[in-house]
Amino acid sequence: MSINCQPGLLAGEQIEPQQIRNMVLSVIRSQQDYSAILQYMEPVTRAGGPLSSDTVMELALLLSDVEQQAALNDQLYNLVKDESSPTLVLTEAGVILAQNRAAATLFHTTDGENHSRLGISSSEFASFQQRIFTHRGPTLLQTWPESRQQMPLIMTASYYEPHHVFVLQSLECRWPESIDHALQELFDLTASERDILACLAQGMTAEQISEQRVRALGTVRQQIKTLMNKLGTHRQNQAVSLAAAIANRTQGNTLSHSQPGQISSRPLQLGEFVRDNRLVGWRRYGPRSGIPVLLLHGPFFGAGDFEHDRELAHQHNFCVWIPERPGYGRTQPAGRDIDPLENQLQDCLELMQRENIEQAFLLSHESGLIPALALAERAPQRFHGLLAVSPSGHFKPNVNLEAIPRQQRMLLWAARHAHWMLRMMIRLGMVQVRQLGPERWVEAIFADSPLDLKVLNEDSMRQGKLGTYHYNYSQNGAGLELDVQQTTTAWDRLVSTVRLPFLGIMGSQNATTPPDFVRSLLDLNDQIQLLEIPEAGQTLSLSHADLVFSLLAQMVENHYHNRASINHA
Repeated sequence: MSINCQPGLLAGEQIEPQQIRNMVLSVIRSQQDYSAILQYMEPVTRAGGPLSSDTVMELALLLSDVEQQAALNDQLYNLVKDESSPTLVLTEAGVILAQNRAAATLFHTTDGENHSRLGISSSEFASFQQRIFTHRGPTLLQTWPESRQQMPLIMTASYYEPHHVFVLQSLECRWPESIDHALQELFDLTASERDILACLAQGMTAEQISEQRVRALGTVRQQIKTLMNKLGTHRQNQAVSLAAAIANRTQGNTLSHSQPGQISSRPLQLGEFVRDNRLVGWRRYGPRSGIPVLLLHGPFFGAGDFEHDRELAHQHNFCVWIPERPGYGRTQPAGRDIDPLENQLQDCLELMQRENIEQAFLLSHESGLIPALALAERAPQRFHGLLAVSPSGHFKPNVNLEAIPRQQRMLLWAARHAHWMLRMMIRLGMVQVRQLGPERWVEAIFADSPLDLKVLNEDSMRQGKLGTYHYNYSQNGAGLELDVQQTTTAWDRLVSTVRLPFLGIMGSQNATTPPDFVRSLLDLNDQIQLLEIPEAGQTLSLSHADLVFSLLAQMVENHYHNRASINHA
């Protein structure tokens, strides 16, 4: 039930710290909608003035509460958090979206990594996909936790249709604490004996139990013999059957299995490296021998999660490399004393060096244009051309922002005047996103753009929408925060320095970055080409993916034709 929305502030009126505190708390407690704060704050953002020091302090103190609540509201996390045994949620492409503490401890994994960290090869994962697609009902999957050395862990795998994900749960013999107490009381089993009984029910041998528990083999065999005597059984398999029956009766399956309609045929490869003590993630799709393309993604889509992008890359023979930008996916932001843009450049150049990418074409989505331009300036000899999809416009300090959605306008204002407010607004938006869940999160971002919502809600977008849900919010919105801050810096000088072929394509219905803002780039460099697509919005890269890859292919053809002409001359 929602409480009454507070009226907005009057022009020139200051925010009351206690009032904003109450509103923030009501949002994270699901008593009030996020839009109420936008309404309350809008007059302040229009005025363009700074916040009082008391308000900044109040928001800073609330930040940890907001971040904690966001995690608790996450629908994917709710699938695994109550499970006692290791449980993970994977996309159809094999990326880990959520896991409980038991799984993270067992596999030493973090969200955003892929199936290879579970000891599952690409071919084994493909076989698993085919198995679960062909045969109705749950199936099994063999994993290899490092902590178990050479001993595999068998997991049950179900397909959870509401979110289009695989839910993996270890096939372990576990029972509630009440049953554990009963075993102790009825049979006088010690904690060690009860643990060994569970191990036996998993099919482990005495040797494997000895290795896992770091106990002498003779000690384990004696414990097995003792617990069999206490249970009144004469053979070990009788004890195993009893334990398995107890677990089967008490554990219960919290998820119902559905059959997937289809399985992705174009994989998304994930990798990572460490640079300056930071983890940097990367992605790749398309034929590895194809024409190299370096993709600088934007905030909401374009990091290889949509299958039609992967299919088109194969059709056009593009090998698309995607450095996960800081604050997105697995790539960690740099320290405060390091320039964020320079940090991105070094990440990209390091990836190219490690993967032996001598030269490439640049493809950017939205705010990814800024690091793409910086790369073109830093190493022009390594890039042949730049295709910018829905490119960012330069939002100058005094520019009128009335034409763009209220939420975007507030973020831009906060980036200039109230750093803590920017972080708070992004975190509060994340609370709302996680409440809506993987199927509906786009409603929070594109509430003012029905055209983009229509594109994202098409059935063909469901799997990609799920992947981007985690990718954008795995680090509490740190990537979006960095992007908004970067957009308000003086990056426009990079436009005037670019010398390689530069084509930008924009949607005429893009409310977030209207065409008028993008056209201002022509004032800085008249060699830029801009193509406006009627009836397309911010989701241009999705609604017109065929056009994007065709234009990229044309850019490649023009480059090699011009080079051949120069060589011939």
